[in-house]
Amino acid sequence: MTAPIDPRAIASDLGIPADGVPDEELTRQLLAALVERNALFRKLARIQRSISHRAPLHEVLDAITAGAAELLGDEVVGLRLLDPTDPNYMVLRSVSGLSPDVSKALERGPVGEGAGGRAIQENRLIIVEDYQTDPQRLPALAEAGLQAAMAAPVYEYGELAGSLVVASYVRGRKYTATEQEILLAFAEHASLALTDARTVERLREAQHAKDMFFAMASHELKTPLTVIMGTLRTIEKHHTVLAGAVREEMLSAAYERGRDLKELIDRLLQGARAELAGLIRDVHLPELIDRSIRGFDQSRLRVRSVPDEHVEIDDLAVYEILGVFLENAIKHSPDGSKIDVVVSIDGGIAKVCVVNDGTLPDDLAPEELFEAFRRGEDSETSGVGLGLYIAARLADAIKGRVDVRSEDGKVSFGLHFPTHAVSAAEVPIRH
Repeated sequence: MTAPIDPRAIASDLGIPADGVPDEELTRQLLAALVERNALFRKLARIQRSISHRAPLHEVLDAITAGAAELLGDEVVGLRLLDPTDPNYMVLRSVSGLSPDVSKALERGPVGEGAGGRAIQENRLIIVEDYQTDPQRLPALAEAGLQAAMAAPVYEYGELAGSLVVASYVRGRKYTATEQEILLAFAEHASLALTDARTVERLREAQHAKDMFFAMASHELKTPLTVIMGTLRTIEKHHTVLAGAVREEMLSAAYERGRDLKELIDRLLQGARAELAGLIRDVHLPELIDRSIRGFDQSRLRVRSVPDEHVEIDDLAVYEILGVFLENAIKHSPDGSKIDVVVSIDGGIAKVCVVNDGTLPDDLAPEELFEAFRRGEDSETSGVGLGLYIAARLADAIKGRVDVRSEDGKVSFGLHFPTHAVSAAEVPIRH
């Protein structure tokens, strides 16, 4: 048997005061609240469909501000987002109910200013019931006669990204618990829209990078292979008339091209391995460094004192990263100059630096060296610029980071990584 409906319990759930209210009036209020809720759900459903159908972000944000204005009945609604160039400031991304002059005055402002700025600064719902006397009011809105405002923070990937504000010119305007819930619901959908838009943007960037990667890799694989095949075909057809010296020169050129091809394939395999890095082992740090430098020109290497410590790390990833650094140092430093390997541990972070004589390319910022296919315009070495990019990806996979510094005629590539294993949920070492 179905239990009887208790209107006063429903009123309590909806935040409607029921004490001393006649049943007939309470029923009327409940019906009005339910109609309002139903309208909210319909609008949120439409916004959700716009998000899922990948509608342009500005259209979704405009629908959110328009929906909030319609349901709450306030004359002014605005969505401000943190300025990507300076997170201490906000920029107006969507607005309704403001004149062009006032909108222009509010295009950009510091965080903490106005109800929206406070919602970001304090990371909570902000209600201002007497805007004219509020010490953090926006002068342009106060001069326009604004009386009350309510703002909710907006997020992107869980991080503060801006705020959604509703405001009224009506004196004595109060925001009910239901209206607060409505604004929070619209702010949540704004957060979903921002996060979804950024996800789509990253997917497009990843697809573009993938397309570029395959195009460049295909070209670089094909070029030496074409030379090798052409050389072998020429020798096959004309070996009887080719002088010994000419034949040896052609074979030597084919061998050099084959070596370039092998190096590129090794780099591609290292890149694939970056996706699988994470096999943690307890290793002796001096042994790891000794293994990493083995096979390189020992006459040029100088290893500074290595702490006699054990580390918990994917040692193969460290081995490959340092291999990239050492190859890079040998290629880009004067013949016969010394290359230093400097190792230290501080605060649970191990740091391994490979230091060589030289300078960084003038046409690239230091961080650009770790991007795929980036090489200085004056580079005289072979390769397509994958080594340092792969080293950076491997470092990310072991919760570490790489960096580069140049001063006093020396270039230092550094690998930083935790000495003890960290979980996937922990934040990696930041630059």
